[in-house]
Amino acid sequence: MREEKRTLDAGTIAAIEAILKRGNNAEVRRKGGGCVVLEVQKKILYAPDGSASGKSNRS
Repeated sequence: MREEKRTLDAGTIAAIEAILKRGNNAEVRRKGGGCVVLEVQKKILYAPDGSASGKSNRS
């Protein structure tokens, strides 16, 4: 099998850069003959020791 080189177009790169500027992660996945850019946001909802939010859960 022969592998084809694929490059990202300017619109795709602009979308990735915009996501990264917001401080989120970007995932690029193959979809059909092209690609899809996903914005990944992870939010800490709970940390047992309170270290993630800077606040303590203890009274």
